[in-house]
Amino acid sequence: MNICLIRCSSPFLIDDKVFPPLGLMAVGTVINNCGHEVHIHDGPVSSIPMDYNVYGLGPTTPEYPEALNILRHIKQDNTKAKVVLGGPHANDNCRNDGFDNVITGNIGDENLIIDRSLLDIKGYKYFINDRLTTTLVTTVGCPYKCAFCSKNYSKVKFKSAEKVIEEIEMLHFQFDYNALMFFDDTFILNRKRVEKICKRLKELGIIWRCFVRADLVIKHGNELLDIMADSGCVEIGMGIESGSDIILRNINKGETVQDIKLAIKMIREKGIRVKGFIIVGLPGESEQTLGETRTFLDAIQLDDVDFTVFRPYPGSHIYSNKERYDIQWSDIDDSKMFYKGKAGEYHSIVSTSGLSSDAIVMARESMEGDYGLVSNNSGA
Repeated sequence: MNICLIRCSSPFLIDDKVFPPLGLMAVGTVINNCGHEVHIHDGPVSSIPMDYNVYGLGPTTPEYPEALNILRHIKQDNTKAKVVLGGPHANDNCRNDGFDNVITGNIGDENLIIDRSLLDIKGYKYFINDRLTTTLVTTVGCPYKCAFCSKNYSKVKFKSAEKVIEEIEMLHFQFDYNALMFFDDTFILNRKRVEKICKRLKELGIIWRCFVRADLVIKHGNELLDIMADSGCVEIGMGIESGSDIILRNINKGETVQDIKLAIKMIREKGIRVKGFIIVGLPGESEQTLGETRTFLDAIQLDDVDFTVFRPYPGSHIYSNKERYDIQWSDIDDSKMFYKGKAGEYHSIVSTSGLSSDAIVMARESMEGDYGLVSNNSGA
């Protein structure tokens, strides 16, 4: 078969060509390996080629309106084509919108090494310390049960250290990358695996960045941080969510403010920068909890911080159990479901007993003005 995979754009971002679409490229790699011809389209809807048998899309929730636009465009000009939907937004309800098939959940082999030649990955611009950087994902799933997250899994699938190193070497020698970002939800889940990967990163002179949880930083201790810093880790991203223990308990974060403070202190003492991620408008948010977050930010002095507005995504515990939380929302417009967007275009669809939707947006804008730094608007 001839198959065209289409990347849905993210017009709500300042720049939506920061990270290449690894999920779409992974699907393309599998299709190629099965002997089919695959093309990935990354351009305007109007220039989608109309001579393919099958089209595949993998939008996020805020990208879904464009996916519908793409569906209509294809069906109008190529009536015999089949259009398949997968990715994070895919659910059975999407069949009612006209997609010929909907694939839900994660598929494929976690040890798959993605064929980066399927797309011009150098056309995506992300930098670490002024070095052009690309991404890789080495795990699937998350063992934690944060109530706001729609990606909770009971079991994590790990790409072996050997396969990760093979992928690193391919990106370094074939594509000339000397900076990498590990886009795993939590990169340091398996300490021994991380140590093996760090050894090779150091040998290659690669600088890198990853995401961690505070409690795991504390659990693994300074020894792992020393190894990471020595191997070229220059920045860590951490999902802080809130500087209020009330909110952390409400969302089942499994960490305390004190845990987070300690982990940040440990990381920065090793010379590694810390970027924190704060969500404004979580269940129970109030003027008190916002004040506690400000007090936290004043005390910890992060190297960078990213402020988003809470979105109740399908699949999360909050979305499925709204009545258990101090949170309200009305009809949800998918086109406004972005958690990271352009300055001045944020809005909130949620409210709490203590804060209106408008107050949540104002709080986010105020915090970004007081604490935010210039970032690439990638949400990472």
